[in-house]
Amino acid sequence: MRRSIYKRILHLSFVLVGLLTRPALAQQRVISGRVTAEEDGKPITGVNIIIKGTTTGAATDANGDYSLTVPGEGKTLTFSFIGFATREVAVGTLTKLDITMIADTKQLAELVVIGSRNSSRTKLDTPAPVDVIAVSKLAQTMPQTELSQLLKQIAPSFNSLKVPGADLASHVDAVQLRNQPPNQTLVLLNGKRRHTSALLLVANNAGPSTTVDMRTIPLAAVERVEILRDGAAAQYGSDAIAGVVNMELKKTVGVFTGMYNTGLYANVGLAKNKDIDNFGTDGRLQQFMGNYGFALGDKGGFINLTFELSKQGHTSRVPKGGYSGTVFDASYLNNTRKTADGVPIITNPEAIASPDNAALRTDKGLQAARGLTPKSFEMINGLSQVDNGSVFMNMGIPLGPKGGEFYAFGGLNYRNTLSGCYYRFPRQQDRFLNELYPNGFLPQLTSNISDKSITVGVRSKAGGFDVDFSNSFGSSKFAYGMVNTMNASYGPATPTTMRLGDNNFTQNTTNIALSRLYSEPMGGMLKSMNVAFGAEMRVENYQILPGQVESYTKGTYGTFTAPEDNFNYTQRVNKDVKTEKVVTNPDGTQSTTYVDLIIPYRGGTVDIKGYSPNCQCFRGFAPDQQASAFRSVMAGYADVEIDITKRFMIGLAARFENYSDFGNVLTGKFATRYSIIPDVLALRGSISTGFRAPSLQELYYAQTSTGFTPGGVPFDQGYFTNTSTAAKALGIPRLKQERSTNMSFGMTTQPMQGLEITADAYYIKIRDKIIQTGGFSGSDIGGGLKNVITADGIAQFFTNAADVETKGIDFVANYRTRAGSGQLTYSLAANWNTVAFTRVYPANLNIGADNQLPTDATLRAQYLSDIYLNRNSRGSFEHGSPRQKYIGSVVYQKGPFSAMARVIYYGGVQYYSNYHETDDITSPYADYSLAPRTTLDLSVGYQLLKAMRISVGGDNVTNTYPTRTRADLTDSGRFAYDNYQMGFQGAYYYARMNFQF
Repeated sequence: MRRSIYKRILHLSFVLVGLLTRPALAQQRVISGRVTAEEDGKPITGVNIIIKGTTTGAATDANGDYSLTVPGEGKTLTFSFIGFATREVAVGTLTKLDITMIADTKQLAELVVIGSRNSSRTKLDTPAPVDVIAVSKLAQTMPQTELSQLLKQIAPSFNSLKVPGADLASHVDAVQLRNQPPNQTLVLLNGKRRHTSALLLVANNAGPSTTVDMRTIPLAAVERVEILRDGAAAQYGSDAIAGVVNMELKKTVGVFTGMYNTGLYANVGLAKNKDIDNFGTDGRLQQFMGNYGFALGDKGGFINLTFELSKQGHTSRVPKGGYSGTVFDASYLNNTRKTADGVPIITNPEAIASPDNAALRTDKGLQAARGLTPKSFEMINGLSQVDNGSVFMNMGIPLGPKGGEFYAFGGLNYRNTLSGCYYRFPRQQDRFLNELYPNGFLPQLTSNISDKSITVGVRSKAGGFDVDFSNSFGSSKFAYGMVNTMNASYGPATPTTMRLGDNNFTQNTTNIALSRLYSEPMGGMLKSMNVAFGAEMRVENYQILPGQVESYTKGTYGTFTAPEDNFNYTQRVNKDVKTEKVVTNPDGTQSTTYVDLIIPYRGGTVDIKGYSPNCQCFRGFAPDQQASAFRSVMAGYADVEIDITKRFMIGLAARFENYSDFGNVLTGKFATRYSIIPDVLALRGSISTGFRAPSLQELYYAQTSTGFTPGGVPFDQGYFTNTSTAAKALGIPRLKQERSTNMSFGMTTQPMQGLEITADAYYIKIRDKIIQTGGFSGSDIGGGLKNVITADGIAQFFTNAADVETKGIDFVANYRTRAGSGQLTYSLAANWNTVAFTRVYPANLNIGADNQLPTDATLRAQYLSDIYLNRNSRGSFEHGSPRQKYIGSVVYQKGPFSAMARVIYYGGVQYYSNYHETDDITSPYADYSLAPRTTLDLSVGYQLLKAMRISVGGDNVTNTYPTRTRADLTDSGRFAYDNYQMGFQGAYYYARMNFQF
């Protein structure tokens, strides 16, 4: 299966190249040269060279050299680079052109696509904070090889924490801004809405959420990323409450850039972590990616193609000594287990063969006899194994003499993942079959992921307006499976590899956007006015498809059928099996006693063994969970930006949206910017409203899996929709939309040449926030819930439970200067924030008369409140992300040599547990604090040849880990850390070769 991914990607790459590089390339020539700084004559790396009026271009290498294929004669080249004045040079018939560039402070600010619909805005004169990150350049020096992980190391409010372990959230890379859930950040590709993943993240620190899967976009395809850190629902759509991330794809032609990465995690060196087992190395990465662009015709058309193939091994971190709990119980050790028919089951043949060896009837003794160690029961407690392949395309073809353009972009991503679940032990009799796994087994969860997208559109001019009409289609498919598993209720005939079903999501977005910039309108009373308006139609479909029948049903293995009426099973088959009977005592009280099990009728069946139904670890999707839900969204917007004077501007935006399932909504935004000292100091601010309807995944997702208490006791837990029978029985209300208010105020300054500083304070309030409840036990609640989900079952829901406020400050400073004959770039980014639930809306739950809740009214109310507003989920949202995050870096470059050092400080966090320290619910909760941590990234690179550069380095070279998890939360030593701050994988070391020719 994994080989087929690579074959499919390579085949598609060759097909694209063959179809799109037909010989429309006549009359071309190659222009080459070197770009240097006028100040000292040193070469400048990364200068952008574009054929004027087109999107065709190239970039200089480490020696300042460039090479560009130019169609025809009489073209003009534009040379631009941050910190230098842009130059335009007519090339005539030249084939050799050297250029010098002059330093210019004003050129520090790049033009941006987001934050403003005025196409002439830079990141420093927008009314909202925008980070512009040159991904294509940073990828040569950063240790990270995935887009989301690279951005996390740079942008102060951006986060994408990889989820370890068994949960499906480990199979995607989520995106978060300002500690909000991923579903409140809008992701754009080339300015167009990107579809979300079919997966609903239920193990997410900021709450249940959908997300754009950043791993579907190859790092080599992206030229730069813009991050708008401001509420923008009125400008771009309802899911832009926390901000917008826009990725601009490469447009270069005539230059092949390739990258080979290899790396691994290693617990070595002076900073070796002595709290975990010495795992040596793991998480090995092999990755190759390439990018090449072809000119289409002689008018500046292009097609840029990217491919990526990678293989990432899994990681695992367990405490020193590993698992210390029980493996074999007394019934296993003493061969006292029987089938439903009363036949003895020989589980410990070693004890029978050596009856005088008493050690063989002990847990540790039998483990030793079978050569088992704590490592034999180790989980994959870390990152998942991932095989990944992608192809991406970006294309533009000029249309006519008026600057029109046909464009298209999109890609395919295929991925196989493998992650581990909880180990199943022989002592867990209801989910164990000696015939298949005599020492227990480790179920493993797989997913086959396919992601497809294509956008086509036309840009042109009509009646003085710039017009952009496009259609974007995207689909995400997750096909789930389990290996090394079983359904015990089917007995030895159970499949050990199962298909669990699919989650599919498709989205089609059609939009038209018009904008026009008026210079000195109203007779010159205003400096300029940009008017933009447009409309959008979006159609979404979410599907749940069932798995194979053995993955979600209960078989008949372990049941007994009576051969006659009034059959006494206890006396005639197994004297150890009795049934409960409630009796009334003489004093009127009731008590429970055990009596013989009598089956009243011939042919009657009784489940004697009580084997757990379903596939172990993750139950397959059942027919009653099958869904195919549609939604349509119609939207219209208007956006006006007015430069009243050169110093003062205001912006107004309004957006009307109609949801087929949630009705109408109107959102708005006001923004302003005032330049106190032109080109030196300015103030900016905004206020906006937002609206987010629950995603189709939140509305229709339903699933059942096995959970475990901190002591290792298994239980079946299910996620039920808010329209389910379980929700009605308990009294869980239907989901409704979230509403938000977002305010920000900040400043930008360029106090000296080469230095730029921005600081922005923000406030986000979300009303009716959707959260995930804790688990409601059927036996605890009683009544209707107990009858729906069974007494020992656990039910969870998504519900609008509270209002939440987030307050924070972002600070970003960059400084570039010369250091002798080299160049130094300093960066400092910081984020301070607080998150708090300000109001809670408890539901009026239906408690049965047969409930087992605390009788004290105060204790009962607190107990239910801590489940309804899941204490762990609330704690993760309020205190699970660091209140402070500082990123400081320095990059030095001199000729072919470069070096980078980056320090990241993560503030302390707090873990809130759903469990008490003892079985007494009046005892304290098992909470603990995680101390602040600091990590260090290092890399050095050297241009060995004109076409090849090598670099080596590491991420978290200090091998820093978070605070150890409380011992009583580790299930007898199966866990070492919880996934907060920078994660718990430790030091990662890499080597890389970059090619360009």
